Amino acid sequence: MTVISQRQAALVCLIFFHACLLSTANPWSQQHPVPVPAKLNQSLNLLALQQEFLTNFTTNIGEIFSNFDFDGFGNETKCTAKLTELVEGIISGSLSQESIAFLDALGKPGPGITLGNFMWLGNYEMCGKGALATAGNKYQNCVLTGTLYLGYYPLNLTWTGCSPPECRDKDDFQNIFKQIAALINKSGMIHTDPASWNAQCDVEQELDAGAYAAVTIISLFGFLVVVGTVWNLLEPIIVSFMERNRDDTTVLVDAEEEGTEGQDAPANSRKYATSNQPESFIVRFLKCFSLQKTMNTLFSMETKSGQILCLNGIRVLSINWVVLGHTYIFSLSYTGGFYLGELIKRKNFMLVLNGTPSVDSFFALSGFLVTYLLLKQLAKRGGLSPLQWMAFYLHRYLRLTMPYLVAMLVEGWLYKLVMTGPRAQLVSSGPQNAHDMCEKFWWTNVLYINNFVPWKTAEACLGQGWYLANDMQFFFVAPIFISLLFWRPMVGLAGTLGGMVCSAVTAAIITAHYKLGPATISDSNQDDFWLMYNKPWIRITPYLVGILGGWFYWKWGDEIKKGVKTLPEWLKVMSATPIWLVTAAIQYAVVFGLYDDVQDQMQHQKAAKEADSVSYQSLARIAWSLSLTIQILLCQCGLGGFINSLLSWNGWLVLSRLTYSVFLLHIGLLTVYGAQMRHVLFLNPDFEFAVLYLGLLAMSYLAAAVLYLTVEQPVANLEGITYRKSA
Repeated sequence: MTVISQRQAALVCLIFFHACLLSTANPWSQQHPVPVPAKLNQSLNLLALQQEFLTNFTTNIGEIFSNFDFDGFGNETKCTAKLTELVEGIISGSLSQESIAFLDALGKPGPGITLGNFMWLGNYEMCGKGALATAGNKYQNCVLTGTLYLGYYPLNLTWTGCSPPECRDKDDFQNIFKQIAALINKSGMIHTDPASWNAQCDVEQELDAGAYAAVTIISLFGFLVVVGTVWNLLEPIIVSFMERNRDDTTVLVDAEEEGTEGQDAPANSRKYATSNQPESFIVRFLKCFSLQKTMNTLFSMETKSGQILCLNGIRVLSINWVVLGHTYIFSLSYTGGFYLGELIKRKNFMLVLNGTPSVDSFFALSGFLVTYLLLKQLAKRGGLSPLQWMAFYLHRYLRLTMPYLVAMLVEGWLYKLVMTGPRAQLVSSGPQNAHDMCEKFWWTNVLYINNFVPWKTAEACLGQGWYLANDMQFFFVAPIFISLLFWRPMVGLAGTLGGMVCSAVTAAIITAHYKLGPATISDSNQDDFWLMYNKPWIRITPYLVGILGGWFYWKWGDEIKKGVKTLPEWLKVMSATPIWLVTAAIQYAVVFGLYDDVQDQMQHQKAAKEADSVSYQSLARIAWSLSLTIQILLCQCGLGGFINSLLSWNGWLVLSRLTYSVFLLHIGLLTVYGAQMRHVLFLNPDFEFAVLYLGLLAMSYLAAAVLYLTVEQPVANLEGITYRKSA
């Protein structure tokens, strides 16, 4: 085998790097154009090729270099001339400060190439500094992401470095791409298409109309918070000053505010007020934004009689589970290798790989609460007027939409202005980036139809918004089932059960027709996400289970609780323990039951049986949500024991109020982290993952607290001075 010359080696490295400066990004480095679950099964397919890659890599890489003949950079341009100058300096050994800095800043192949490490990050901070920032010769950080095909599976290459100012024209790079494609395709094992490559170089981000709108809206909320807080703090001083300076308008008011004028009262129970008139609307409006008021609400530990306290713990644990899954899956793109293969061998990793029941938990909780609270209102009022039904829907829409809108503005228009790092430009300007997607599809989110438009959902503003679209759609149709359960219980029961059956049958038919796997993580069909995962006719089953649970608790909960109180403690334990064990076993089977299927697909490329796929896709969501609903009923009826004590702990109260904002913000924080990351997690990053997860979780709750205090709760307060009064 012929040994490649020093000149050839240097040219190969330099050409390969500059082709890598113009490529299509690793999907996980972008604004996750394909949602998280839809990507997992691709990794499973890759793992089966790992051994073949390891076996052939050494032989093929030698063949690549030995057969490569460098014929130049193609047509002479300023870019190719500059590259030639750098190469000649390297080969001759007469390295200038510029070429030394260029090489130093260049991302270099690290250890573990045979394990799939194709993430080579350079020194971002060196671009545009020192020798790379001389007068009229300022280098730019660029990132190349290209697709290398190992067999039929794509390997995503990410390579960053500093590009000379002469190399900005894509026509210059096209010739270089052809050279690189020829080089790579000679391996026979790895091939690529230069047309699929793209590069992103740092450019100064400018404020566009959307960014101005985002800044304006967020500034308005900030202004109202400041004014409301200052007024709340100064109001006692202002009122006292006005009282001391008023003439004959002072009236004596009973301290107990019974509204009787002229009635004698004890001296220590009297106070002076400026008027008996209520506060003006503008004052009440400003107080809605007061931090004193919103913080009192956030940190309040008071609970009301009849509250379902165990839901607080379930909410927090479920959102933490969601964040765990997203953190692991996003972070796997930073490992630079086949580390996923090692993780999948662990059974406990199914909590991440098959963590979608965490979302079903929220659907079930939402259905349970909406039903229970609405049935109480129907029983109290004997029905709702058209105006009250309108307020019912408007209340929900405003409470969800305002924080949602702010989250979209931040992620779609503001994050790109503050992100810096090796891959920041990919996130802010790469294919299907957040800005372009939100600029194009923001209206679908506001209308809660983003799980339909666009139909295949590869393009989406705020990727997790598919859940909110489903939840809002379920909320709009829920009163149909709830009203039937209230007025015609048997008809409502039949209708709700019928809806569950129809949903399960639909899932079974789609699974069989499109030959889907038992879950999104193990599907060979990449269309599973838009066919099954985000469509309401599939995801409504947990919500319907929650509706039945809320109805059951409203109708018989009090009677069951009274009966349970009369039972001796030992009988409570004996009657409840089997139910807890059965429901927990069902939940365990839903999450971990696919472990063997995943192992078969990973190691033997063996697809799951069609019967297994159909049964899991149609029944797993019902099984999980039904088990969870039964557990909620056990807790509420006095059969929860220490589990109910744990889930109902008052310490969950504050965190549970932040779960919605955490859901909105955590993926954006992950995206920013990935864009700015300067290193690769490699080989055994368990500890780094743990630190990353806990750090991200803490940051998500802190960011959520800001969103809650400045937007979510003030909007709820505004609703309190309008909707509730009119209702």
